[in-house]
Amino acid sequence: AAEREARLPPPEDRFPLRTLKAIGRYMFEELGFEGNKEEFYDPRNSCLDEVLARRKGIPITLALVYMELARRGGVPMVGVNLPAHFMIRPLIDEMEVLVDCFRGGELLFVEDVEEMLKGYYTMGDGESLTIDRSFFQDSSVRPRAFFTRVLTNLKQIYFNQDEYGNALQIVGYQAHCAPDDKVALFNRRDGGICMFLMKRYEEAVEELTNYLDDSPEVLGGEGEVGDREQVLQMVAVAREQVKLAAIRQRIITGTGEEEEKEEE
Repeated sequence: AAEREARLPPPEDRFPLRTLKAIGRYMFEELGFEGNKEEFYDPRNSCLDEVLARRKGIPITLALVYMELARRGGVPMVGVNLPAHFMIRPLIDEMEVLVDCFRGGELLFVEDVEEMLKGYYTMGDGESLTIDRSFFQDSSVRPRAFFTRVLTNLKQIYFNQDEYGNALQIVGYQAHCAPDDKVALFNRRDGGICMFLMKRYEEAVEELTNYLDDSPEVLGGEGEVGDREQVLQMVAVAREQVKLAAIRQRIITGTGEEEEKEEE
């Protein structure tokens, strides 16, 4: 704490912008935190203990570290859910600046971010990308939503690596922190898919069926879920596998009984 305090401007000169610049120098230059561009999808980038130990991470986990340093320096920050990239901003009126923690704590204005985000999209001639500035009035990325996004990143990584047991563990964590019923609903679907891929068919049928049954109530006017047909097919396959497993078990049991009679 004393080391961090020594890097900040004196209290009488601790204006937000100067404080953010000092935090950026301290975190990224002195402490050596950096965005892990070479191994972006390494699961350790989404685990805060690993990020602190290795000083490497992805935008959202580096943002968590930065936000805590800023909070202790007297500048509260809030997350900004931008397309394809996570940033943070000071929770201060009339201060339209964003911090990109994946790029060394770079301070950006909205126009800079618009230009950067163009790289994530295919833009036609004369087309432009404009960010809705209303997010400067939105401070809704609260702890549960923040934690959910971190876990969603980690769950997707495990899915892509076919590590369904680890993905299912993340589903369990998300079940306790889902910020709303919609997030909880789709998390339940993901749990059912994990169980299906792990050949835990009875559990998969229960989770996926409940997901479909609960969808109309949770989604309301948004209509049916777009993946309904795919999920129904998965349920049908799982039920067939449950039936086949029961038949196999009856055959094994019957064979065992016959062998016992012969021994008698």
